Amino acid sequence: MKAAVFYGPGDIRIEERPVPSVGEGEILLRVGACAICGTDVRIFRHGHHNVHPPQITGHEIAGVIADIGKGVRGYKEGERVAVAPILHCGECFYCRRGLPNLCLNFEALGYHHPGAFAEYMIIPERALRGGNINRIPDNLSFEEASLAEPLACALNGELLSQVGVGDYVLVVGAGPVGCMHITLSRALGASKVIVSEIQEKRLNLSREFDADYYINPEKENLKEKLLQITEGIGPTVVIVAAPARKAQEEALDLAASRGRINFFGGLPGDNKIAQLDSNLIHYKELFVHGTSGSTPLHNAWALEMMAAGRVEGKKLISKVVSLDELPQALEEAESGDYLKIVVKPGIGG
Repeated sequence: MKAAVFYGPGDIRIEERPVPSVGEGEILLRVGACAICGTDVRIFRHGHHNVHPPQITGHEIAGVIADIGKGVRGYKEGERVAVAPILHCGECFYCRRGLPNLCLNFEALGYHHPGAFAEYMIIPERALRGGNINRIPDNLSFEEASLAEPLACALNGELLSQVGVGDYVLVVGAGPVGCMHITLSRALGASKVIVSEIQEKRLNLSREFDADYYINPEKENLKEKLLQITEGIGPTVVIVAAPARKAQEEALDLAASRGRINFFGGLPGDNKIAQLDSNLIHYKELFVHGTSGSTPLHNAWALEMMAAGRVEGKKLISKVVSLDELPQALEEAESGDYLKIVVKPGIGG
């Protein structure tokens, strides 16, 4: 089979490798599509402490079951499935409390285990035991289904921030995940959805997702505009979907009293300390939190929302490429000129 193998920062090689043999309790997946995540770009550029080269990365996974190992029940060859990549232990403090995304003993496909930037991959027994495999609805393509994982992460953030009817939601950052937050906030009943983005190209790309207001804070006064839009109240939810320390710091000032602020985008390791005005948290009774990953249930809901038309997955896909084009596609994903780029290992020879 053909696979893209990560050997170190800036070094991904397209190689021929044997198709992995399915073991007891495992499934062999023929990869239908794997979307590129911002983390994949960071791994490509800088490596990752959970990725030990040589390794096959890629964790936004959709495909078809090609073979089933001994002892596997409930699945059959030919079924189309999407796979949640976080493998939880089911036994630790957080797993027992229904928070497998925070598992103390987690492993992940595309990190600890070979991922989906290959024609075939193994889905380990731990994934089957944890309920990480969800069947793809008939009306979704592999490309759309590969978006279930990032959409599930955004959905986790929306639900943790309790987005609902009557909310004024500010989404800071109009990248792929920011656009998912626009759509999800709409689907969950927000009264007004406002987008803030300093990159004009990304702001224009996000106009496909029908927010109520689009603001470039380098051209307009963001706080003044928000107060006008919300009749002096400010956004009741601020989702910082950008890896920007300044945006996190300013979110407290922008939010309405009793507002919920979600630091959805992690900061770079060399610039990760934000200075927050704790008096704003105190006097405005703000709720400040983060979001990390998603659960298999979030992934199932993400598939259902796309199948029902609540989220239009096709709008999020800017480009589909072959596995041979992955190194170039990682650089293109970094440019900000695209939303999601999806790799289809079976195309392009």
